Amino acid sequence: MTRPRFKTRWLTHYLLPAFVLVSSVVVFYVMGSRPDVPRKAKAAPQATVVEVAVAETLNGPLVIETTGEVVPHRVLSLASEVAGRVVWKHPQLRVGEQVQAGEILIKVDPQRFALEVQQLEIELDQATTQLKQVGQNQTNLAEQLLLARKSEELQMAEVSRARKLVESNAFSASELSGLEKVGVESRLVVERLEGQRRSLQIELAQQELATRLAAVKLEQAKLDQAAAEVRAPVSGIVVAAPLEEHAMLQVGDQLAVIEEAGRLEVHCHLKLDEMAWVWEGSQQSPDITTATEPSAPRLAPLHAEVIYNAGGRSHTLAGQLVRHHGAGLDSTTRTVACRILVEQPASTSSMQRQPIPLMTGMFVTVQVQCQPNRPLLTIPERGIRTDGSVWLMRDGKLCTVPAKTVQLRNGTAVVQCESNDIQPGDKVIISPVANARDGLAVRERIDANSETHRAVADRGQPKIATHAANVGDPSP
Repeated sequence: MTRPRFKTRWLTHYLLPAFVLVSSVVVFYVMGSRPDVPRKAKAAPQATVVEVAVAETLNGPLVIETTGEVVPHRVLSLASEVAGRVVWKHPQLRVGEQVQAGEILIKVDPQRFALEVQQLEIELDQATTQLKQVGQNQTNLAEQLLLARKSEELQMAEVSRARKLVESNAFSASELSGLEKVGVESRLVVERLEGQRRSLQIELAQQELATRLAAVKLEQAKLDQAAAEVRAPVSGIVVAAPLEEHAMLQVGDQLAVIEEAGRLEVHCHLKLDEMAWVWEGSQQSPDITTATEPSAPRLAPLHAEVIYNAGGRSHTLAGQLVRHHGAGLDSTTRTVACRILVEQPASTSSMQRQPIPLMTGMFVTVQVQCQPNRPLLTIPERGIRTDGSVWLMRDGKLCTVPAKTVQLRNGTAVVQCESNDIQPGDKVIISPVANARDGLAVRERIDANSETHRAVADRGQPKIATHAANVGDPSP
């Protein structure tokens, strides 16, 4: 009993575990091992395919686009220059109506002004007559003075002769005294006439001043008479007319407010960097300066286009950037206020052809055309990267260059042409590139419909003398 039990124990404790262990190792080796897979040799890195566009020189003006509001070119306020009663008012002098330049708008009672003119004409005639009278008196006095002086000379000669006779005892002293008394009286007459002559000169000057004053008063009365008829200084639309007929006017009372027709302005704002291009492209004289800021140049007119939408249609009008509006920058927007002058068609037929014309209060788009003095390039907007740089393809490699963008508009970017950076004819990468870095190998994407591919495809087609079929052409 002892020996069989020993054999069973030896089998269960030693032989069976060893068999299980060896079997497990064999099974693991058989099932866990796999044949070696043949590996390919690493190929050389291929160039990244990119889409490129050619940088072109900007031919033509640099267009600066902004928005603005239409405002009147001139708004004239008419006030009464005389006092009186309104006796007539133009039928068109109503808010919203249009008046023409030179038309009489209001008449003030003319009778009082006519009477005043007539009175002053009479006063002027009186002053003129008195002036003539004084002149005539002066002429008469001059003749009397001439005769008095001649009489004095004769009397003095008689006195001298009498004195000689007295010395020779041929004439008495009493007779000499009588002659001397007559001579003194002649001298008094001359002096009295001289005094009258001086007085007449003063009176003549006073009368001349009185005549001139009467003439000035008459001219003023005629001006008041003309001012009694108020005429429209310009053609335009009436925006205010507070008076009616039979109303009493005082000097300075408002009669009407007229907005000039035929011209409008667009009030817009430009950024300071945009104004730099405007100033650069403006053909101005270097010595022309504004009155408010001696260092600020005055703008020469630049062509601009005013675009607005009305009635489902887009309308474009030509205008000119003519001036700044104010001095310096706007403290709120930090921009420069400018005015665009637009010449409006004033004829009725033009208004009929254009049902909704440009009117004050409209919001419009303004495109100012500048002529830069520096070379500029145009590239697709996709070529401008987030950091402002541009990727170029040079000698099959990616090259990152800094770019100064002037404008982004309608999918096109305008950049400055700096030395050793972007030049006309450079190929700009406009497609995204993974892991982009300087020196990355790139190649241009070729269009499948290009002429090169078409020529390659044609090589496999039979050639016929009378007809050459292209790939993709419909069969006859």
